[in-house]
Amino acid sequence: MRLLLLAAATACLAGCGGSTLPPETDAARGRAALKTVLDTWKRGGTVEELKNGSPSITARDPDWAAGAKLTDYEIAPEDGRAGADLVLTVKLSLVIADGKPRDKKVGYTVAATSQTVVLRNE
Repeated sequence: MRLLLLAAATACLAGCGGSTLPPETDAARGRAALKTVLDTWKRGGTVEELKNGSPSITARDPDWAAGAKLTDYEIAPEDGRAGADLVLTVKLSLVIADGKPRDKKVGYTVAATSQTVVLRNE
């Protein structure tokens, strides 16, 4: 009986007033956010455009920041997780600053809760 009461009290303490974790990023919503980011980059848009859009998306990619052009991309069908965030692998086809084409396989972490953030894993 004591063990049962202890378990019930522990469960209450864990859920009553303790810190709550954010909900997991919905896979469909996360994929849509990543697609929006990559489509914006591909058509020559900017991260500021994404931030000022509706919904607002904060995005960071070092190749984009360095001026690389995105000519194509392919998002892998598998989903991964890093805590509550969605992790997706993408094949990027780029033209880098020196004009040379280059393909890269990279990962992005997407958090889509009250704010949407898409960050390239480095």
